[in-house]
Amino acid sequence: LVEKYRGEPWFEGKYTNKPRMRPETMRAGLHWLDNQFVLIRHEDDEMPSVDWILGLARSAVMRHGIRGLVIDPYNELDHKRPTGQTETEYVSQMLTRIKKFAQHYDVHVWFVAHPRQLHNWRGEPPGLYDISGSAHFINKCDNGVVVHRNRDEKAGSLREVTVMVAKVRNKVAGSIGDPKLEYNVSNGRYEDLK
Repeated sequence: LVEKYRGEPWFEGKYTNKPRMRPETMRAGLHWLDNQFVLIRHEDDEMPSVDWILGLARSAVMRHGIRGLVIDPYNELDHKRPTGQTETEYVSQMLTRIKKFAQHYDVHVWFVAHPRQLHNWRGEPPGLYDISGSAHFINKCDNGVVVHRNRDEKAGSLREVTVMVAKVRNKVAGSIGDPKLEYNVSNGRYEDLK
């Protein structure tokens, strides 16, 4: 994150021809990071549940005044569901709990979910219905975004990324579209295509 904030590489390496950021720049970046983010990590052997995350996020709202929560990734959460409950019912109830949390505490929640295994995949971008688990991911979200990296040299630069805004519930929040950006390997930023 400090690379993205400062626009300079954290490490020297073959992935960049730019010099590593200076120690004072690192310290300033880490200070900024410490003031902007609260990290919620589950250190036990068990996977965290959404309820566990929301409980700690409530505390972070009260203690630190957080206004954004990133849950990443969905497939590494504990998804124990009651006997007889379908995955679709489980996902619907889980997303409802997350939306209620967001509305009650005035916190924007970014929920990162990866696509299910796509059979016969040829490199095309997945859609929101390709998220493993349920169509409720698109039905219940306010904004649905797919970030897709080109993996075919014949189709263009391997650094080309399409940010497909597939759903926008409130027109004030943006519009549907799919702009293309270039991933800057040196600093991790997405930039306008050159």
